[in-house]
Amino acid sequence: MPFRRKRIVRRSRSFRVPKRGSLFFLALVIFMGFMIQILWMIESNLHPILLVIAKSKVKNIAQEAVTKGIHDLERSLGDELKQTMTVQKDPEGRITFVQIDSKVQAQIYRHISSRLTQEFKHLEDHPVEVPLGQILESNIFAHSGPDIPIQLWPKGAAKVSIIPKMESHGINTVMVALTVRIHNEMGLVVPFTEKTFSIDYEYPVAYAVVVGEVPEYYFYNDQGDIKKGQVQTLMPPPPVPASPPTKK
Repeated sequence: MPFRRKRIVRRSRSFRVPKRGSLFFLALVIFMGFMIQILWMIESNLHPILLVIAKSKVKNIAQEAVTKGIHDLERSLGDELKQTMTVQKDPEGRITFVQIDSKVQAQIYRHISSRLTQEFKHLEDHPVEVPLGQILESNIFAHSGPDIPIQLWPKGAAKVSIIPKMESHGINTVMVALTVRIHNEMGLVVPFTEKTFSIDYEYPVAYAVVVGEVPEYYFYNDQGDIKKGQVQTLMPPPPVPASPPTKK
């Protein structure tokens, strides 16, 4: 029986054009990867900048609220606001105690707390919008790009404290300042994240210059509690460097 060679037929591989569905899926995967990279950049790099902007906005609102509250007090109390503090001295002439008028103190609490509630309520109802160029810290495009919404709201009522502060103003001279201290917890929502941060702000309400020996410590009343304060001293000015001699 004769041997028959098997004829091997090689089939040429034809080039197949990918379907439109495959191209669309590939483009979708690339687009999703690009978007994930952008979101990661916003989360890691831009979020601290957004937090700084939000804190600055809340601090400005608190300052404006306190300023309006003090103006309301000045209209209603007049010169009585300047007599809020009474300084007591020991037999040697040193300041030992600063008494705050409880009636005026209550009005300060009421006016400032009311103003803070109004301003923060307005902030809660009107989200802050910051241009993307400002977030990217670009001087050229600071007011360009889409606006990024920042939602802010107070987490509870603001804590308002009224404390006197003393500062040495030379030999046997002390300046006493009545300061409003505000502490508030704020909620912050920016794209893709939510955080809580605290804001602390101080605003001087009234001043008084007292002549007498400067003490190291003093006491004052804060809502019925007796607290201890320390007198701040002014830092001496830095010495002026000597100018080199001029050649004639």
